[in-house]
Amino acid sequence: MTLKAIRPKIAGLFSYQAKPEQRARLREAAQSLLDAGWKVLAVPALRPALSGLSLSYVPAAGIARRSAVLVSLGGDGTLLGAARLAAPLKKPVLSVNLGGLGFMTALGPERLGLRLPKLLQGEGVEERRSMVRAELWRARRKVLVIDALNDLVLARSSAGHLARLQASVDGRFLAEFRADGLIFASPTGSTAYALSVGGPVLDTRTPVMLLTLVSPHTLSNRPLVLPESSRLELSLPEAGMQLSADGDEPLRLRAGDKLRLCRSPHDAKLIFAKDHDNWAVLRNKLGWQGLGTGGARRA
Repeated sequence: MTLKAIRPKIAGLFSYQAKPEQRARLREAAQSLLDAGWKVLAVPALRPALSGLSLSYVPAAGIARRSAVLVSLGGDGTLLGAARLAAPLKKPVLSVNLGGLGFMTALGPERLGLRLPKLLQGEGVEERRSMVRAELWRARRKVLVIDALNDLVLARSSAGHLARLQASVDGRFLAEFRADGLIFASPTGSTAYALSVGGPVLDTRTPVMLLTLVSPHTLSNRPLVLPESSRLELSLPEAGMQLSADGDEPLRLRAGDKLRLCRSPHDAKLIFAKDHDNWAVLRNKLGWQGLGTGGARRA
């Protein structure tokens, strides 16, 4: 979808840290927006890199509310954090890769000062990505709701015996799983942790969710693709499990807890260049061969 003009022209710069080797790029990004007439806000973590520039600092928890667009400066992990802040407020996120893999990011550091303002001023497109949600129920009370763009991971908190997970889908018993853990992923997250344990690659536009076990005791326990309208309920009869969203700090769970996993009501709105090609990203990042990449055509 073509990106509509962003109004007001207020950009929030989001990052977890300002590494010394990234400071020149961070200043370039901020200065390019200032030169293009944007009001720029930044999280306090960026102060060491941006000192002296005409911008304001806003706590990370509030920067999405005060901005019209978030600019994520880092890697995929930074983008995931920015998306979780922005999605409930229906704010778009443009991600600049200053990290390593940059699987989901829109821009690299090359010609950053030239390209960044242009993507926000008519040369970008917006992709909506579905997210997943976990509700934690304890003693029949809902005590936590958390969303993730990539995945929700249920794992053992320490080495030892396999976890026992009793699973139901839409109120109907599915199975009792024994495994090291479980991954509940969005289509975007299918190429993250789920991929590394044998899950399928999903087109990001597919209206489904992915359930993948980590090291299941039974080899017949295969990844499951569920309609996005489904609700997965997990009962945890034993202690020793923890839940994390998009790789964030895990939450320790208790025996008797229940998790309800479903599609989040919020979508992440990500900005890319008009020539962005998700399949090209998969080829390049996953090392797939094909025409133009050294692969041979099969007759």
